[in-house]
Amino acid sequence: MNLTTRIALTMIALAGGVGPAPAQAQHPDLSGRWIYNPSQSDNPRNMDRGSDSSGDQGGGYGAGGRRGGFGGGGRRGGFGGRRGGTGERGGGGMSEKQRARMRQTMALAFQAPPAITISADDSTLTVTPDTGAALTLYGDGRKIKQTVEGGGDVEVKARWQGNDFVVERKVSGGGKVTEDYLKSQDGKQLFVIVSFESNRGRTLEFRRVYDAAAS
Repeated sequence: MNLTTRIALTMIALAGGVGPAPAQAQHPDLSGRWIYNPSQSDNPRNMDRGSDSSGDQGGGYGAGGRRGGFGGGGRRGGFGGRRGGTGERGGGGMSEKQRARMRQTMALAFQAPPAITISADDSTLTVTPDTGAALTLYGDGRKIKQTVEGGGDVEVKARWQGNDFVVERKVSGGGKVTEDYLKSQDGKQLFVIVSFESNRGRTLEFRRVYDAAAS
C-alpha cells in the first residue's frame, strides 16, 4: 500500500486522535461478517476509463474526493476488460495461456465478494467469501500454495503490518494481487485496499468498503 493510501486510511481508522502507545502492540480483531458497500467502494473499471479518457493518472478517485487518494498510478493500458479482454490492449504478444493467467489474476482483483466472514485465533486468520472456499492464513509471512485445476497455481502469503493485515496472492505467470485489510476505529466498517499488478508491470489500486453485518 502506498504512502498516500496509508495516511488516508490511518486518518479514517483513527479519527478522533490516538492515545498513548500500548506497551505491546496488539493486532485489531477483524472477526465478523462483513457486507460489501458498493456506494462507498471504488469501481476499478470506471477508474480505468476515467484515466484513459482524460489522461489524468491521479485524479478523482480518493476517499472524500481527494486527488490521488486511493487510485494509485499506472492505470493507462486498460484493465477494464476492453479490446482483447486480457487487461493489456489487445493482449499483443501474449499466448493463450498467458491471457488465461491474466484473466485469473483479474478475477481475484476485480470480483468483490458480496460478503465475507472473518474468524481469528492466536496465529491464523480465516477469510470465507460467500462466493468461495475458506482460506486460512498465517500472519507471519509463511507461504501457502493453492493448486488450481486448469489454471495457474496461486502462492499466498500474509503478514501483519501495524494495524493492517496484508494478503498477497501471486498467480503463476499471471501477476499479483495484494489486499490490505484495515478496520475502522468504531468497528463498523472494514476497508480492503486492493493492488493489482499484471505480469507486465501495470498497476492499479482501489478500495473496497464492507459494513459490519447486523448482529
